[in-house]
This record gives sequence, C-alpha cells and structure tokens, in this order.
Amino acid sequence: MRTFLLCVLLVLPLGVLFACGDEPAEKPKGETPAVTPLPPAPGEVGLDADLEKAVAAAIAKGRTFLLSQQEANGGFTDRAVEQMQANVSFTAMAVSALVASVPSTAVSKDEAIRKGLTFLKGLQREDGAIVDNPKWTNYCTSAAIAALASAKVGDFRAVQSKAMAYLRSSQIVDESNKGSFGGFPYKDGQTADGSNAFIAGTALELGDLPKDAVERKNMKRFASGLQNSDESNPDPITIKTEDGEERTVVSSNDGGAIYRVGESKAGMVKRSDGTWELRSYGSMTYAVLKLLMFAGVKADDARVQALVGWISSHWTVDRNPGFESAEDPQSAGQQGYYYYLYTMARALDSYETVSGKPLVVRDADGRKHNWRAEIAHAVLKRQAESGSWRNEVDRWMEGMQTLATAFAMQTLGVVNGRLD
Repeated sequence: MRTFLLCVLLVLPLGVLFACGDEPAEKPKGETPAVTPLPPAPGEVGLDADLEKAVAAAIAKGRTFLLSQQEANGGFTDRAVEQMQANVSFTAMAVSALVASVPSTAVSKDEAIRKGLTFLKGLQREDGAIVDNPKWTNYCTSAAIAALASAKVGDFRAVQSKAMAYLRSSQIVDESNKGSFGGFPYKDGQTADGSNAFIAGTALELGDLPKDAVERKNMKRFASGLQNSDESNPDPITIKTEDGEERTVVSSNDGGAIYRVGESKAGMVKRSDGTWELRSYGSMTYAVLKLLMFAGVKADDARVQALVGWISSHWTVDRNPGFESAEDPQSAGQQGYYYYLYTMARALDSYETVSGKPLVVRDADGRKHNWRAEIAHAVLKRQAESGSWRNEVDRWMEGMQTLATAFAMQTLGVVNGRLD
C-alpha cells in the first residue's frame, strides 16, 4: 500500500475540504489563515489491521463467487440471467477484480486470470479493438485494456499494445464537434460522455500512456467541458429535449460535473430567468476529477478545487449524490451505486498520487472522513452470503451480480492498494 510523509490542506472559498491536522485558528475576514500542515492523526487515513483483514476476507469470498460465473472458455457471464453468454465487458471487469484477489507475484500463474485474458485475446479484432458487441466497442476495449494492464502478464503484452493503439486512435479530435473533443464514445460516430472517458482514461493510464501524450491534453479539454463552472464553461448552450423543446442551458457554477455536454442523468432545473441548469452528480464529479488528474492538472488548479468543493458539500458513501430532487430520491440515489464508489476510489487515489500526500476529507460541516475506511465499510456491509454484491436498484446493469461484484472487488482493491 502506498505510504506518504505529509498530508494536504486545501483552503477553498467553500471551506476546508481535503485537510489534515487541527483546524486553523479563526482569522479576520480577508486574511488567509496561516496553517502549518501536520501529519494525519492515527486512524485518519488508510485501513487499520482489522479492516485490512476484513477487506481481504471479502475479496476472497467475492473471488469464489466470480469463479462460479466463469465459463469453460474463460469468459465470464451472470448465471442468474437466462441464456446469457460470456462476454467481453463482464470478463474484463471480472479479471480486474480477480487481480485484486491474489498477491501480485501470483497473478501470472493464476489459472482463472489467464483463462480470462485468453478469452479477451480471442476476441481482438484486426484493428486492435477487443469487442463482441459493436454497440460498446470503446467501453469493451477500455475494460479489456484495464484487465490486461492490471494483470501485467507478459504473454499478453502484444494484445494490450494493439488494443492501446486502437483506443488512442478512437479519441474524438474533430474540432467541429466541440462538446465531444478529447472524449471517447461508446462507438465511432457517437458523441462522447464522461463515463466512457473515465473508463478509457483509466485504461490508458494503467497501460502506461506517456505523460506527454496528446490524448492527455485533449482529455483535459473534454473533462473541463463537463464541469458546472462558469469559469470553465461561461457560455450558455442550446439543447433540444426528447420532445423537441429548445432550452438554454447555463452552468450552475456548483463545481460538480455532468454526463455529457447538454445532458445530466440527474436531470435539470429551471431558473427564475427561464434558463436551465444541469444537475451535477457524484459518479460524474469523481470521474471528471480522475480525468483531470490523468490529464496532468495540478491539485491546486481552480477546476480541481471546484470539484473537491462539490465533493465536500456532498460527501457520502451511502448513495450516489445529486439525485435529491428526483421523484423517489432514495431509490434514485442508489442508481449506479457500485460504479459511484469505484469512481470515488479511483479519483481520490489519483488525487493522492498527484499531490504526493494522503487525504483526510472534511465535509461541509468540517467533520473529518477517512475515505478509504469509509468506502471499505460501505462495500463490506453490502456483501451477500454467496460472496456477491448486487444493486437492488437495477439501473446501468448493476442488478447483475457479476458486474456489481466486479465493481465492488475492484473498489476494495483500490482502497487496500492491491490495484494501482
């Protein structure tokens, strides 16, 4: 597990967000508090010994479940879904989860992992894409690269390199497509979105994309375009709703993020002046934070500060925040829950890497949160006796145990340092 010598303090207009040590003494308005960073107190970062053991046990139990979903050809399915065949996306996600279940020195010899990678290799096209459903070409290829890169099995290096070349070539770089420039679509010809960009960015980073690669620079522009910030996005845009109504959309300036330019899965709200704001929500806010880290943006950048401001104001590991105004907010907040925790873990882990310091998160009320421990507890308490996880709110396929279990295990793998 990574170790760090210092912790980070960001004093932002929205309050103390990611911090360490005692709170600074109150200063007169207009003055910047003088703060001496202190090492985190015991228990404020990381997992203690008991929680480490509990996480390891949960991952081992999850592994047993995942192995029950592996077919003879090495691919993974969900046996609870009638006649469902093994596929690329489930196999890639499951393999990444299995990497978290064994010591790094044992990965290359793990039979289930090797069989899964062989299944993915068998579905690689001549152009490098790894896919069995053309509707999800980039998503599948990105997930496969992440599995290959996490496993680091030499026999499959050429497969990974070929897939990386395809993925890099699929980034949208058409200047006429301003809202999608720098992002990644599900397949060629579609607009880009934050979810695919997050999966692709994670894959490229795990695949050791050079730090000076143009894809990183392009991603910065795309990720910035998804932020509800009038500094990043000062100009209104016009969109058409599904029923053909034209609406003028402006930034809410809350610092969070949306799914794609002109669309939020959390919906929109009408302002008193007749314009509309797209609601920010948790999983996309963390995804954009991760993408800015991938793009080489520094932790003290104004865009990053605005994102962590939203995170501080909406800190929770119990739901995907941003859906509070939905017709059924309790159910809506569970949509994409395991993906939400996964993006959170990846984003905050990247933030620590970029800053070189561990995080102690403070919420809007100034309370401290050990993010790794809180995520771990949230995941552990939802594991079924079978070792699986499943989201009762079945949106974005999280009602399928194999996918939800893979997300949960990868999340635990990030918080305990098993996954880079």
